[in-house]
Amino acid sequence: METNRSVEDIAEDRVKEVWSQSENQVIAGIKKHLLGTYPGEIIQHFKKKVANLVGSYVKHLPSHVGDSERDDLSNIAHIELFETIKSWDPRRNEDIWPLAYSRIHGAMRDHIRYVTKSDPTRFQDWVNEAAHMYLSIEKAPQFENKVETGVQLAEAMKNLSDVERKVILLHIKKDKTFREIGEIVERSESQVSRIYAGAVQKLKKLLKAQKTLETE
Repeated sequence: METNRSVEDIAEDRVKEVWSQSENQVIAGIKKHLLGTYPGEIIQHFKKKVANLVGSYVKHLPSHVGDSERDDLSNIAHIELFETIKSWDPRRNEDIWPLAYSRIHGAMRDHIRYVTKSDPTRFQDWVNEAAHMYLSIEKAPQFENKVETGVQLAEAMKNLSDVERKVILLHIKKDKTFREIGEIVERSESQVSRIYAGAVQKLKKLLKAQKTLETE
């Protein structure tokens, strides 16, 4: 026999019943409102985390791949962040970032795989750019070694600072003068000249060390 229940108990049960029937729609509505009204605030809130994740991923790519694909990877990361919010269930996990991290990382990996498979010429461009720089530094390596040394150089470029890499790329790939580069990197012409000379010497030493290891 059912005991007498207070009005408060009955009301509480009714609220729970109504909520169980509508909570999915309410949560979906809140997320839709947040995405539609505060996209800028969401990007700003996760700006540092997304930038760190993209930067960390790019570091593991050959320098020419990272330089050419960084902007696309950043856009993909932000798109995937919003897609994560759409599918996120705060009842299961209050912190959305672990899920976003996993999905963003996977999306960036898929992008690089897709690019290299669907458009092999872009991968060849990365190798050719590295090989062109190698030709400029070493002057005249044999043609059959071009691709191999190009990839080696791409790896060696990882050991340069951001400024050194930018100076090298602007001077060799973009054919900029040291004065023009100085305006871009906010250095004097003589400073740029020294940075370039030092970077070239560093690359030569790295490539020489790689050859030595291969012949041992």
